[in-house]
Amino acid sequence: MNDGYAWEVLRHISDPYSIRILRATLHRALDAITLSNTLGIPIAVCYRRIRELEKLGLIEETGKRLTQKGKWIKLYKARIKNATVVMKEGKLYLKITFRWGKEEELEVE
Repeated sequence: MNDGYAWEVLRHISDPYSIRILRATLHRALDAITLSNTLGIPIAVCYRRIRELEKLGLIEETGKRLTQKGKWIKLYKARIKNATVVMKEGKLYLKITFRWGKEEELEVE
């Protein structure tokens, strides 16, 4: 992972829209339209945040569902369960716990 990865993750886990998307998709997969409607996030912003979270590995596509109009839409689920920011001996660290139990600690440089 590159040096800017930890900062990007930190930026997204402190963003109100990203947090709401991650929280809503922690236990069940949801589509962008449902997320937008239930969370009050503009649809364009919702799609943009999902793309960014997916690129960082914080959310993943877990399937698709067919709408009443016959269109397939993607379902997303959060990959992370917990994220903690810690300062140790003058250095900032981001500790991520994934849904399946794996933990990762990143130094925020």
